Amino acid sequence: MTTGSVAPHRAFIGVAATLCVCLILCLVAGWQWFGNEVKRRTMILERAQQQEAKIRAMEKLGLDADAGILSDDMEQTSPVGLNETTPHVANSETKSSVPQATLAKELTPQMDAPDFKEAEQALEKFWVAKDVKDRLPLVFEAGRIEPYMRQYYEIDHELDPDHGELLDKKRLLIEGHEILYFSYKSTRTTGLLEIAMRRGDKGSFLIDWESVIGRCEQSFAELKRSRPIEPVMIRAFVRLFEYYNYEFTDSNRYLCVKMIGPNGVDTLYGFAERESELGRWLSAQLAGTAAGSALYGYTMRVAYPENAQSDQCLLIKEVIEPRWLVLSQTK
Repeated sequence: MTTGSVAPHRAFIGVAATLCVCLILCLVAGWQWFGNEVKRRTMILERAQQQEAKIRAMEKLGLDADAGILSDDMEQTSPVGLNETTPHVANSETKSSVPQATLAKELTPQMDAPDFKEAEQALEKFWVAKDVKDRLPLVFEAGRIEPYMRQYYEIDHELDPDHGELLDKKRLLIEGHEILYFSYKSTRTTGLLEIAMRRGDKGSFLIDWESVIGRCEQSFAELKRSRPIEPVMIRAFVRLFEYYNYEFTDSNRYLCVKMIGPNGVDTLYGFAERESELGRWLSAQLAGTAAGSALYGYTMRVAYPENAQSDQCLLIKEVIEPRWLVLSQTK
């Protein structure tokens, strides 16, 4: 073979090898996307089947099968942080079990402001992120919540809540903190996926990931298994309910709150003494949910009574915030 014939041959091999590598990379990426999509659809189907089974079980018990599920004509409420609360008189001698009244003030939107555009770009990057490493630069207090994110995505194999059409976006001031708020259509229990973005140390708006996915110190399933008697922080969709059983049969003494987990499937029943500070506050704040036409997103501390008779009935010890957005980690 002459020298002149070797160079084209090598060039052809180089081009062919490059094309093969590109093809393999495309196939791998496509297969990963297909696998993630199948996993997402399978999880949605499994949760729908679990919800259907729970509805059938509730109907057999004579309970309200539609409790806590919003339809299009029902009142839309905001788990992330737009619900206003009425003032209450706290006992100054003891730590209050209810939050102080808060007001979300809407600021001039400034949709074309650079920080708003950057926030929207960060959201778009978050939706297409493949792993925790890609998500971390986009979330608020990444160093603190990285272990929670790795547990959620890598160990529990959970997925981000689904989102559809963008319904609303606002610039808010809550407890002195500037918040960018985005609301999307979703298959979530309330029909909404809400995003709160907070200013990070470098000035950019970052996603408050904990309020987006509804992070709990223990999942509802873990709570039922371990039945902790020490308070545990959870986030849940809540409404007043009529279910009195086990230690909590006395409806004159106890107030019942139905708590639906962030996944929209798992359910617990929380109880508070009706005449306690907490009971009176819950009764007033959730009065509009008694007919099943609304749900609120609360961040709470709950615990089981000692020697609990059931894994589904527990005590509400404290409402940290009447929303999923917690602006101070000391709470």
